[in-house]
Order: sequence, then structure tokens, then C-alpha cells
Amino acid sequence: MMQSPATEIDPTAEFDAQLDAARDRFEASVDGTMGIEEEFAICDPASLDLMPRFDELDVAARASGLEEAVAGELLASEIEFRTGRNECWGDAVEELTGIRRKVVAMARGVDALLGASATHPWADYREQPTVQLPYYEALVERMQMVAKRNNTFGLHVHVGVQGADRAIRVHDALRSYAPMLLALSASSPFLDGTDSGLASTRSVIFSRGFPRANVAPAFRTLDGYLEHLRWLRDCGAISTVGQVWWGTRPHVLHGTIELRMFDGQPDVRDTLALAALASGTIAHLCALHDAGELPEPHATHQIDENCWRASRYGTDAHFVDLPGTREMPADESIGGLIERARAAGRAAGLGIDAGLDRAEQMLAAGCSAHWQRAMYEESGDLHTPYRAVVDATMTSCMPAD
Repeated sequence: MMQSPATEIDPTAEFDAQLDAARDRFEASVDGTMGIEEEFAICDPASLDLMPRFDELDVAARASGLEEAVAGELLASEIEFRTGRNECWGDAVEELTGIRRKVVAMARGVDALLGASATHPWADYREQPTVQLPYYEALVERMQMVAKRNNTFGLHVHVGVQGADRAIRVHDALRSYAPMLLALSASSPFLDGTDSGLASTRSVIFSRGFPRANVAPAFRTLDGYLEHLRWLRDCGAISTVGQVWWGTRPHVLHGTIELRMFDGQPDVRDTLALAALASGTIAHLCALHDAGELPEPHATHQIDENCWRASRYGTDAHFVDLPGTREMPADESIGGLIERARAAGRAAGLGIDAGLDRAEQMLAAGCSAHWQRAMYEESGDLHTPYRAVVDATMTSCMPAD
């Protein structure tokens, strides 16, 4: 039955109401709270090809008690699972591993496998159907090949920051650390049946393809951010507050800072390590803010140079020590960030040391893209590293024997 005009939702009024409520949401937010979203490729068990079976898996997930956790994305061969709000990292560990266990059992029950590297190595994007939902149909119509080309699988982490202008200033400073976080997460060396030569092909396909992606502007205050969103709406660029896809963004609906730069992680322990590092990094910046020591935001074009280096080289990158010109190896830049995150996490009582221990192991071993590429170079077959990706996705949440 069609809604009467009196009950129809006015998109403009809804948009304005969401922005009007943003300050209260940030003021009510709690430092250190967390939510995690993971995107998975749906794969055929025998061939590992992508399978457009979202609708079937969505039904199975809801029947498995995951109705609050499951969500659709653009591709019919993709499915997202997400936690709720967790009061601390330890709670997120428990919830996310529990979700992964249910997801694995559910997928096996419908004869499917899931992969959580950030690209599928050989899938042809021209053959991938999209979900039949009005939002995504409109997105494809507007963006055409940019949307159709986006066969990527990411990881998003939300971290609570109390105080509206405080959250925006912390966000502005966080932009400079996005390249280091991306580099540690890089898991997508393959695309279109070939080695791309990159560590994070996803970040190039998505962040350098979509508008309003990659590095966010510096907004200074919440009013500055809301003014920018209203300008985007008024000039016809966006219709919802979620149509800004930067690697970092203040989330007006949740009162969080969302870190969107990460490649998806096959091993759930690596997902949780990145979440711990995100939490500790924001705690570090909050402490600097509260002490009046938060540095001025770096220029977007300078941060972008480091983003390219992260996409290309992953944990082999040499980053520019902004705002200067000295180059730092990833061991130094990412290692230093982990140290600062650890100190801030301990001071704030976040309980993230175990996750940061894992982050140090990831840095020492090199990002996921490196071991995938090594397996490909040894075998000459893209199925070999992707089989390892799928195996890690399906088993890393299982209790040790």
C-alpha cells in the first residue's frame, strides 16, 4: 500500500534533523566505545569464484540469530556483518569472534565460503550483479562504472569520542595517520586475474575512484563539518549523510569517528588488532587535545602522498614525516604509532595491549598482501593465495585445539 503524503518521509527534513541532532550525539558519546564492520566475498567452495547469493545468505544469517548483525552491500556476491556498540575493545573481541563463528557455520550450511581480503583476485566486475535495492540501484545509475568497478571488501571501525568540536579536531589530526593504518591492513595485491603490483588495490579502486573519498578535508569544528555536508546536499552531490566515503569521517548518526581506510582482513585476530590500534591512536590524539598539544592539521595533498605510498608498498612503504620531507620506513612510523597507542591505551584503561601485541606481529611479518604475493610467486596460481585467504577467513575464529 502506498503511503499517504502525510506519512511519507521528506528526505530534506530527515537530512536536516540528523544534522541538527549531531551535536547532542557527540556530546553524549563515550571515549573508547567501539563498533566494527567487516565485508566478505561470497565464494563457490570448489572454484572460489564469486557467487551472487546475498539474498540466500541474508535469510540464513537471520535464521541463525544474526538479524542485528547482517547487512547488504552493493554486490550480490558480498555480505557485511557488524557488531553493535561495545563499551571497550575486550567486549568487541568477544562479540566479533562470536559473530564470525556463527557466520562461518551459516555459510557452510548453505554450501558457501567467505573471503575477507579486500579484492577478489580474478572476478570480472562486468559479470557481477548488484543487489536489487533502490539505494544501490540509484548509486549505480549515478556513478556508472565507478560503482560497478567497486568489487572491494573493506573493514570499518567506529570509535567513540565525547564532545562535538573535540571529536572534529581529533578527526582532523587522525587524517595524518590514515596511511600508516592502511599500510598495516593492506590485503589486496591482485585484481582482474593479475598481480597489480600494489599492496592495497582496493584503496586505489575505491578511494581514488569514488567522489568524496580518500583524504577528508580538515573541518576544525562541528559547525564546519555540518556546513560542508549541507553544501554537498544543496548542490546535489549527496542525498544522505552517509554519501561521504573518506578514509576517516565523523559519523553524525553515531557520534563516532569512523576509520574506513582498512582493507578487509582474512584473520579475525588481525581485524581486532587494527581495531585496537584505531582505539589507541584516537586515545593518543584525545590526550593531546585535552593537554592543548594537538598539532595543526596537515595539508590534504601531503597526506595523500603518504596514502599513495601505503597503497603501493604496504608495510614496505617509506612515509614522509609531515609536514617536513624526511622519509621514514614503515617499521619506524607504524612502530612509533603502536607505541603511542599503547601508552595512551594504558593511561585511558582501554585494555588493548593484547591487540597491539598482535599489531606488532603484523608489522614484523609484513602486511597480508606480502604473504599472498609470495605464495603466488611460488605457485604461479592465484587460487593458491586466495585459498589461503578463504581458509583463514573460515577458521581463524575457531577455538584452538
